[in-house]
Amino acid sequence: MNDEQIETLLRKAPRPVAPAGLLETLQSNIALPPRAETARVNRTETTPLLRRWFPAISFAVIFLSCIVAIAVQTNQIAELNRGNETLRGATQNLEQLRRDNAEYQKLQAEHQELERLRKDFAELQQLRAEVAQLREQIQETEKLRAQNQQLLAANNQPAQSTGNDDSFARFEADARAEAESVYCINNLKQIGLAARIWATDNGGVYPPNWLSMSNELSTPKVLVCRGDKGRTAARSWNEFGPGNVSYEFLNPNGSDKTPMVLLARCPIHGHVGLSDGSVQSGSGLGRTFTIIVKDGKQVYTPLNKRPDGSPYE
Repeated sequence: MNDEQIETLLRKAPRPVAPAGLLETLQSNIALPPRAETARVNRTETTPLLRRWFPAISFAVIFLSCIVAIAVQTNQIAELNRGNETLRGATQNLEQLRRDNAEYQKLQAEHQELERLRKDFAELQQLRAEVAQLREQIQETEKLRAQNQQLLAANNQPAQSTGNDDSFARFEADARAEAESVYCINNLKQIGLAARIWATDNGGVYPPNWLSMSNELSTPKVLVCRGDKGRTAARSWNEFGPGNVSYEFLNPNGSDKTPMVLLARCPIHGHVGLSDGSVQSGSGLGRTFTIIVKDGKQVYTPLNKRPDGSPYE
């Protein structure tokens, strides 16, 4: 027989019948211990009032503390927000002030540059007036010389003619030399002005060569000193070459941040144009100023004393 058959036979087995009176016998044999009599206690009379209300009061205190803390934090957050708004407004005003200050600085620099250009233009006008005056003197000298020759011819005084001619010739030569020197200073002024105008449009840096500032120079004739008899001025910038310039360009790619550095120099008269746009006469070299070389640049250096040892006033 297998397990299923055995299980089936067990299920079909008859159930045993309980003996008669078994339930009553078991109930009669149960014995419970006697119940103890206890007095009822009135809890409302024995528990203190504070002890009964302590949980509720504690919860209320904690709840109120939380509300107060939340209110304080909310107030602080509101104050911080107001402070942030104030700072944001101040920051916006600060940025505007910075822009206004930058614009003011730019306008002030442009105004200073304009004033300097006006000053240079006034000096150029003065030099041109001096040149015109020298021209008039030369013309007057030629007229006087012609009149003197006519008078000598009329009076038949050939012996004195040679001496007077020499005197007028020396005077005329001196006048021409003075005019050429003034022209040279005028040229250096225009070169310095053109270099500064070029630097204004190119980050404050001077041009690397003469041709770079051809637009700022009115004509290539400015680059030839009238005392330089071995060079001629170019008729246009297209014909410009090394043989059409008398001046030495000494501060290429420089700036006016080093104002005493030589920008240009005339080898004929010794006049020097500085990086700040000013021009110093070559007649003062060794007397009122000297030139030293520093960091590969020629620097104009004023002298504190005269050649005889006396100080300059």
